[in-house]
Amino acid sequence: MLQLYWSIAALIDFLIVYNLMPLSSVWTWVAVIPMHVLILAILCGLHLLFLIVFSFVIDEEDVTDIHNIYRTLLLYSLKLYFQLAGVKIKATGVEKVPDDGKFLLVGNHISSYDPMVALWTLRKKNLAFVSKKENLQIKFGGKYIRKSGCIGLDRENNREAVKAINAAVKNITDGVCAMGIYPEGWVNKTGEGLLPFRNGSFKIAKKAKVPIVVAVVNNTREIDKNRFRRRTEIRFNIIDVIPYEEIADLKTSEISDMVYEKMYNALEKK
Repeated sequence: MLQLYWSIAALIDFLIVYNLMPLSSVWTWVAVIPMHVLILAILCGLHLLFLIVFSFVIDEEDVTDIHNIYRTLLLYSLKLYFQLAGVKIKATGVEKVPDDGKFLLVGNHISSYDPMVALWTLRKKNLAFVSKKENLQIKFGGKYIRKSGCIGLDRENNREAVKAINAAVKNITDGVCAMGIYPEGWVNKTGEGLLPFRNGSFKIAKKAKVPIVVAVVNNTREIDKNRFRRRTEIRFNIIDVIPYEEIADLKTSEISDMVYEKMYNALEKK
């Protein structure tokens, strides 16, 4: 996206200079770069303005097909933001992830950027997230999140949490999308290790009878510190895909222990 807007800004810059400014003047050429930056900033601002205005026509119904304009806008807006903020994502193991959109992704949770990184990295794998309900209530952006297949989870209400788990299972079994969830339940602000897992997260894989894709992400906490100033390299790694046959006869607590160990060991190695 940034490359596209950069090219458009360069074209507009050229047309302004060629048609409206004296080519013989040194000040014309001095103004070229600042003008290009200004035009690029205006284009990015218009992109944001379009997202805000377009959000007013989006209904709040759940989706039966995530391949829609709302998800496309969300994904490419994430890409634009990452490019502007200097975020570089290095992913490994993506080829292990099923292409049919029938899996449960679980990972460590160190920043609010984690699901954004996963959504963009696995954009071809039809992934959405079980997310805290507050994210679906974000002004303007919450509607795009919902229309991308994400499901709101009330972490303080067990009955509502069960409904969210069942909705995630339905998304997978109906072929709407794969689902991701963070079994820690909260952002780990300790800076090390993993928080205790919530075993109920793994009910999604058990009920939907799908494999569990285990991922670890590093360095997303640094995005806000480095944003627009220096580059942030994010490492997103698929460390294992556990077939459903391996978990079919296990309790969710046993699955939780298995995944915890895999994820913890991978983080320790990093």
